[in-house]
Amino acid sequence: MEQLKKILFLSLVLFNLQALCQSNHLVLDSLPFSSQKPLIKGQTSNISFTGFYRFLGFVRNQTHTFPNNSGKTTAILVGDAYREPMLLLKMRGVTKDEIQFGADFMINSLYKGVNETLNKELTLELGLNIRTSIPTRYGEYNIKTGGVSWYRQSRLTVWGNQAFNRTSIYDRRPQTPLTNNPNDRYSKFYNSGLVDQGIRYGNRAFQGLFIEGLKLPRNFVFKGVIGKSNFNRSSISTNDNFTGCFKLKNTLSDSLYISYQYLNSFADIDSLGLNQRSYSINTIELDKKWKNFRLQIETGVGKYSDIDNDLGIGDAVIANVKTTHASPFQFHLHAYRISPQFINVTGNLFNTTVLEVFPNVEGVGASVRLPFKSPMVGLGFPVNNRQGGALNTDIDFGKLKINGGLGIFSEIETSSAGISYIHEVNSETLSRINLFTQSWGPYNSFNSNYRTVFEEVNLTDGDLNGNVDYLKYFNTIELQTKYNMKVKGKNVYFFTLTKVNSCQKSFELLPVFSNQALINQTSFISDISYELNKKSNLIMSYGIERVKGNILTDLGENGMPRNQKNSLFGCGFDYKIGEKAMIFLRQNFYRFYDPNFSLNHLQGTETMLELKINF
Repeated sequence: MEQLKKILFLSLVLFNLQALCQSNHLVLDSLPFSSQKPLIKGQTSNISFTGFYRFLGFVRNQTHTFPNNSGKTTAILVGDAYREPMLLLKMRGVTKDEIQFGADFMINSLYKGVNETLNKELTLELGLNIRTSIPTRYGEYNIKTGGVSWYRQSRLTVWGNQAFNRTSIYDRRPQTPLTNNPNDRYSKFYNSGLVDQGIRYGNRAFQGLFIEGLKLPRNFVFKGVIGKSNFNRSSISTNDNFTGCFKLKNTLSDSLYISYQYLNSFADIDSLGLNQRSYSINTIELDKKWKNFRLQIETGVGKYSDIDNDLGIGDAVIANVKTTHASPFQFHLHAYRISPQFINVTGNLFNTTVLEVFPNVEGVGASVRLPFKSPMVGLGFPVNNRQGGALNTDIDFGKLKINGGLGIFSEIETSSAGISYIHEVNSETLSRINLFTQSWGPYNSFNSNYRTVFEEVNLTDGDLNGNVDYLKYFNTIELQTKYNMKVKGKNVYFFTLTKVNSCQKSFELLPVFSNQALINQTSFISDISYELNKKSNLIMSYGIERVKGNILTDLGENGMPRNQKNSLFGCGFDYKIGEKAMIFLRQNFYRFYDPNFSLNHLQGTETMLELKINF
């Protein structure tokens, strides 16, 4: 019966898909849209429209469910309930006075906001943005205001999370653009290692007034914004909250620049506006290039305060040494030290010091909540109250490409009696079961944010205040391989990704697999792409994850610690059905199981069909 439901559902979608593709009026939108992008005047009109249609339907059939999570065995859904539109109509225009404006109309999105009264068939995704440029003899000045725009300036002030693109190529995101043909997505990942996630990747969302100055005297440039950010919200929606920042940069030569960055953010935390939660940061950045090397350093100080905490001044430094393409041996040395008093949730770092900095706004706070309790993270993700370094390298052996890294880190001060870790396998599947929710699952250990799930582990040797009297040490190994071969003239790509993380009480050079590790997390993912022809690719993925705890962590019903086994097998089909239209089919078989925590048993299948058309 369940298989019949899937067949009927997919048949209906494919029937409508065929009707949609009869039209030949599809035009390529080759540039990813953002309201902040410069808007180009059309040849015959001052206003132009582009956009995309994206249908996502999936059937989930579970043979084992979490008992306190509704226990649904079958779900047939259109859309995955994230705030991403089914139809996005993008308007661009320019007035006679060269004032540019843009808006993006979100049509028939299944999720419009945290309040049911905000639900509308037609709404704005990022709002209406207005932009203009003012050229003068002393420089060119750009001003932008209106809706939401994407912005970044430095890793310690404003920057989105960026790592080393060591990820699976199997899953697709709504921001993933269409390529000229299905094989291009996998060939680009093989050649450059990049996964295009759209303009949001590496940026933070702001709403306010943006100012930029270019071509200033003595090689100066500046940019800044004053407005609102989603990362420091007031608990009461009518209260004030503002974030302002700017960057002043001076290019001393073709190979050297220095810059100064500033950030200040505050939010009222009571109904009268008498008490505030605020943090401010000042940093200096230096970027120097040689023939074979590039050095990047950012250092600064920050101060955080609220009604309960006045942490004083904290310091931070991030340094990177990279080889250039001219160097015969490629490596990247990354080191940082971020004190526990240095708190910033709009930068490229995780906060582990003050939980209240994550606002408890319904439907909002959970969406930006990141792992808090001593997180085990991948390479390239700095954490405050932590110091250490990582060495990454790239080596090519013909068509075999290998890149990997080894990281060693430790806490600066003792912290809470807990550890958190992000699931590497089935993370998107688990997050779709319970969106933007904290402390869910049979043992209230799961936390969902945007398309990921992390768990929190309690340590039993904490004091009455919930803290431990020792420093935690972290070790990480990441290894990625890529290989390309031809089978009867068709491209076949093999990708593997191995990650090992451990947290323990002592300094170690390598991850610990024994019972001395408080938590050990090991994962392996293998993706295969086979080019059937110029219009289609066959995709397969296999992932397995193992998480083990020792006797000082949570214990199950039988008195034993975590012993999680997480697996995924998926197969898919990418097909180009029109000049600017593709379909993507994915069939996933997943299982999450822990023999020591009997209620942690989840097993089922997901069938997903995505249709995306640019116009």
